[in-house]
Order: sequence, then structure tokens, then C-alpha cells
Amino acid sequence: MVYVISQDNKPRMPCSNPIARLLLKQGKAKVKRHEPFTIKLTYETTNYTQDLSDLTLFKDYGFFN
Repeated sequence: MVYVISQDNKPRMPCSNPIARLLLKQGKAKVKRHEPFTIKLTYETTNYTQDLSDLTLFKDYGFFN
């Protein structure tokens, strides 16, 4: 997991290692920190956020014998 920061220093959804590698290789991101590994996007992103009321939380009780 790689943390992502937008151009205006706002946190975005983390991405996988292959996606981060692709963004870095294409010049669409730069390394911001090494620990924890964080990249900063070099292009404009939208300010769309998901409404939290749409999410459903379930409690996982594990496996019962």
C-alpha cells in the first residue's frame, strides 16, 4: 500500500505498489516520503469524495465451530 497526496497536499485514497510504480515512471507523481512510502501527484485531481452515509459496516465474528 502506498499513500497518495494530491497537488494541494490533501490526502487521497492509497494505491497499490504497481499503480504507484506506474505513476512514478510516467512522471505523474514524485516521492514525498520514504517512511511510510508516500507519493505526491503532479497533476490536478477532482475534489470528489464518497459520501460516508452510503457505506455499511459489518462486524466479522470469525469462524465458529
